[in-house]
Parts: sequence; structure tokens; C-alpha cells
Amino acid sequence: MKFYHLIMGCFSLAMVCGPPLHAMDCDGDRHFNPKSVFHVITHPVQVIHFHNYTTHQIEQMRNVKFHNNLVHSPGVTLAEHEFKMDYQIGGLEHSNGDGFCVWVDSVDVSFSYSQMNVYISSQYPEGSCPYRVILNHENQHVAIDKRVLAKYRLRIERALKKSRSIPTKAHPMSVVSMNNGKAIIAAKLNQIVDPILRAYKNEITRENGKLDTPANYRRTQALCNNW
Repeated sequence: MKFYHLIMGCFSLAMVCGPPLHAMDCDGDRHFNPKSVFHVITHPVQVIHFHNYTTHQIEQMRNVKFHNNLVHSPGVTLAEHEFKMDYQIGGLEHSNGDGFCVWVDSVDVSFSYSQMNVYISSQYPEGSCPYRVILNHENQHVAIDKRVLAKYRLRIERALKKSRSIPTKAHPMSVVSMNNGKAIIAAKLNQIVDPILRAYKNEITRENGKLDTPANYRRTQALCNNW
């Protein structure tokens, strides 16, 4: 897998003046569905193919990005994934002014590829045996990238909806200030998501690495005699 990792987080704070909760004890709304606040999506990515780079340029590209000094590398797939999490927080001040009840109104996560570029050496004409072999190899990387991201997108969604640590209107949290509540909620969200993102990076590197072995390169090169 060839990728960059970009994590972006942002939030907005909403003060709610209505009576969704009992202010003093932060009793929750037992009719509220806490799973309804979590939304995790993946935007489709367009795979773009490039056939105007030499083998040397592609090898340099691979080596600079992944520190992988392969002897002969006429193709590479560069995928960049992007993780964004936006969340809205609501709050209600205790009637005696000694703190706040806080909850998450919504958590919107986008976990997608922002780009998926496949490079095939210009040394091999389109439709030639080496071109087809290289394209097939890189398409396997593309399939791995998409499959693993879809797997971990689902894990993120399930983990968020399963968690009982994120305060919602069903189970709000009492804090000393709205800023204190904001910090606690941000930390709780990160505690859920960060381990999953680390596992995603490890698995996608491992799965793609299974294709990029000397033995596999020898097998693919044996498919053509005009390298």
C-alpha cells in the first residue's frame, strides 16, 4: 500500500436552552436512540492511470515515498487516505450554576481515499504483455486498498455506536464547564478511533507487502519474455 495519512478533526459547540434534560442530575432521555448521532461515510475515489513516467522515475517515486529500494519497479500505486471527524456538542447549565450537562448531538466521520493513482512505465506500450502484467499487479493493490479501508470504516462505525463512553442525550455527562466537556468528549472519541486507524495502517501495509516480494516479482516477470 502506498499512502499518506491525514487526520483532520473539527468541532462546533452548541448551547441548548430548551429542556431536554433535568439540569441538576443530568438524567437522560430514555426514548433517545444514542446510535442515531453517529454517521460514518466513505466517498468513492476515481482511480487515475499514468503512462508517461519512465521506469527510473517510478522507482524514484517509490523509493522517496516508501524507502523501498527495489531493483526493478515499472509500476506503483499511490493512494492517499483522509480521515475527518466533525462533531457537535450540546450543553445545559445546572440550575444552581455549578456546572453543565453535556452531550454529543452528532458525530460525522468521513474515511475515504482522496486520491488513487496508478503509474505504469512508459517503457512498455499499452496492451503489451508487460503492460498487462504490471496493470494487473497494480490493480491488486487498488483492490486491497479499497477492501481494507471498507473493513475499517465499518469497524469505526460499529465501535462508535457500541461505545457507552460518549455522552448523548440518552446518557449525558456532568462537567464543570463546557470547555471541560468539550475536551473530555474529544479525548473519548480519539480513544475509540485512534487504535482502529493504527490497525488499518498496519493491515494495509502488511497486505500490500504480500504482493511486493522478490518471489512474486519473479513470478510476474516470468509471464512475459520482452521486459
